[in-house]
Amino acid sequence: MARPRKGARHWHDEKTDTYFIRDIDADGKAIKFSLGFGKKEPDHGSKVELALAKYIAEKHVAAKVVIRNQDSSEVLVADAIRKYADVRIINFVPGSDKKKKEVARGHEALSRLKTVLEFFGEMSLDDLDVDARDDFVRFLRDKARARARATHARKVEAYLEKKEKWDAAALARAKSGRVVRELKRKPPVAPEPFDVSEVPFQPESALRYLQDLNSALTCAYERRLTRIHVKIPLTGKYDPRTTVFTDEQVIRLITHAHFKRGMGWIGKRPKQQVFIWRHLARFMLLAYFTGSRKTRMSLASFEDEGDRPWIELKQVRDASGKLVWKGWLHRLGDDEIEYGNKSAPKIRMPSLLVRYCVKWKRQGLRYPCMYPYSANGKEEPGELQKSMRKCFREVLGEDTDAVIHTFRHTCATKLCQQPHLPLVAIAAYLGMTTETLVNVYAKHREEDLDKVADAFLDAGHTTARGAQNIGQKLTETDRNGIAWFDLELPENQKSSIRSIVRSGYAGI
Repeated sequence: MARPRKGARHWHDEKTDTYFIRDIDADGKAIKFSLGFGKKEPDHGSKVELALAKYIAEKHVAAKVVIRNQDSSEVLVADAIRKYADVRIINFVPGSDKKKKEVARGHEALSRLKTVLEFFGEMSLDDLDVDARDDFVRFLRDKARARARATHARKVEAYLEKKEKWDAAALARAKSGRVVRELKRKPPVAPEPFDVSEVPFQPESALRYLQDLNSALTCAYERRLTRIHVKIPLTGKYDPRTTVFTDEQVIRLITHAHFKRGMGWIGKRPKQQVFIWRHLARFMLLAYFTGSRKTRMSLASFEDEGDRPWIELKQVRDASGKLVWKGWLHRLGDDEIEYGNKSAPKIRMPSLLVRYCVKWKRQGLRYPCMYPYSANGKEEPGELQKSMRKCFREVLGEDTDAVIHTFRHTCATKLCQQPHLPLVAIAAYLGMTTETLVNVYAKHREEDLDKVADAFLDAGHTTARGAQNIGQKLTETDRNGIAWFDLELPENQKSSIRSIVRSGYAGI
């Protein structure tokens, strides 16, 4: 009996340290091509997954679906995903399907669609119901547990290897009779026992995958692959984050990051006791004072490069004729695409933040949030998430639920607590809709509610005086000829309004 065929997969050649994509085509011929990098490449794991996801998407797109207006029971989910990946990501044409912009972060969408294909690919559109959704959630949970199990296995393997070397060195020292006063290196510590039930997983994590699937189903309906518009039920959303930094916590975080020391690479050589987190301190200042999203800060430059946000600094004369520095944050480069749900308006920065930016630029920095001690010597800002998470835990404790986006929450909350600032202006400064600002942050604007309540009292006085004058005039002219007047000012209305005003709306 022949072995079952393996699907498309990545394969690592240990001899040449090179990753390959391997597959078998429809004719049974082997497919193998190099990706051009190996395990020495930084972040090679995610790059391999991305390359595999792109290959699978392009492979499925190659199989064109020619049958149209089919019943939902005759259309496979794989067909819908192929069409969506083709027309909306890989070969997108602006203006097609009334879509003026391509899918945001298309490489991430392809990676998610690969996972969706893995589970739903052989199902028909009729199979997409609540039970299928729940099975997919369990499928994602099992994948998360498998990844955690594999990670734990690698940790155990590394521990056993280190322990073997440690024991061999200890035995050699014992045989030689040397006395070691104090060892600089500590013995390896065994990883904690692995419990699959303790692997964190939230069913809401399936939401983004299901939204991508629904987008593919909509595309299939609009492109007439099926005559029925099918939707799969979605999971619930994550609970909104409520954590907000206090001023004392922000100062502690920035101070800790500014003075944190560790090992860095200078001139392709490792060096100890260098300031490794000062780029995090600069990021925190930018995020706290502007309330911008993570990528708008982490990728910012002091030069207008077109493909990234940038900070404009300029000297201008104030009212007294003195030269002062002004700064503007261009959250969106000229060559970038702005999406409706991620507004990125240009704003003028606070004067305190401008002074910091002038100082950083004079220090020779091109990217304020760039890690300066990378081993590969790249002069580009990188990912901050891991180091920021470590900083939060060191300062706020292991059980903190603070994330990078908490700076945006903090900025919005602080601005909403200023009663003299209009909510529309705050929303424009933060790059969010007024509805979002009101629903999430404006609960702190109790002063506004008091103003609304007081406005009714002022309006009551005005209405009462107006009603009294109109009622008196109409009574003096023709009391019996004003039938419509009874609808707005019934009998004794004049005296009732006067009594309400005099009593200060007592009893209402």
